[in-house]
Amino acid sequence: MQNRLSKILLPVFILTTAFTTAKAVPTDSTTMVVSAATETAIADTLFTSHQYTQAFERYQRAHASGHYSPAMLLKMAFIQEGLGHLGESLYYLNLYYLATDDTQALKKMEELAKKNNLEGYETDESSTALAWLQEYYATIAGIIAACCILLLSIVYYLQRKKLNTTFAVATLLFTLTILFVHINFSLATERGIVAKPQTYLMSGPSAGSSVVAIIGEGHQLDIQGQEDVWLRVKWKGGVAYVREWGVMGDQGAVVR
Repeated sequence: MQNRLSKILLPVFILTTAFTTAKAVPTDSTTMVVSAATETAIADTLFTSHQYTQAFERYQRAHASGHYSPAMLLKMAFIQEGLGHLGESLYYLNLYYLATDDTQALKKMEELAKKNNLEGYETDESSTALAWLQEYYATIAGIIAACCILLLSIVYYLQRKKLNTTFAVATLLFTLTILFVHINFSLATERGIVAKPQTYLMSGPSAGSSVVAIIGEGHQLDIQGQEDVWLRVKWKGGVAYVREWGVMGDQGAVVR
C-alpha cells in the first residue's frame, strides 16, 4: 500500500516542484526585454510631458538592463544638462557618440568642455586617426590576417618550386609586424569622465598620498590601470590616482 501511494505522490511532487521553479525563474530574457521596453515607453511619455526627473529614473533602469537606443542616450544627456549635472551629461553624450559616430555630438562635447575649461577633450589628427582605427579594428585585423595567410601560401608555393623566397618572406614578416602592432596598439585607452563636483587626484594609490589637484565634474581622464579602488590616470602630462567611484567609464558601465 505504501509503495503504491509513493508511486502516486512522486509524480505529483515532481510536477509541483517543476511548476514552482518555472514560476520563480524566467525561461529566457523575454521578460527582461519587455520590462525594459515598458520602462522606455513610460519614460518617453514622461519626457514628452516635461517630467524629466521621473523620465530619467526609468531611462536609467532600462540602460542598466542593457536595453537602450541612441535616442534614449541623447535624452538622458539633455536631462542631465538641464539639471546642471555636467559630468553625467557629458557621459551620456559620449555614449551617444560612441553608438552613432555623430560628429555633432562630438562638437557639443567640445563646446561644453571649452565653456567649462575641462581637460581631456582636445582632438587632433592623431586622435582622429586612432578613433578610426578603433572603429574598424576587427575589419582591419581581418584584412591584415588574410594578407598574412596569402603571403604564407606564396612562400610555400615558391619553396615547392625551389624558387627564390627572400622577397616573399620579407613581405610576410613585415605584414606580421603590422598585424602585431595593430592588435596591441590600435585600441584607444579606456577613458572616464569625472562624476563628482570635488574629486581629488592623488600622487599615489593611497589616501595618505599628496594631493595633485582637486578637480570638478566633467573632466575626461585617460585610464591607464587600476590598483585596488584607485584608477591610475593621465593628468596634464603626468600620472595621478583617483578613487574609482568618482569616475564614469566610457564603455557603458558607471564606476561607483
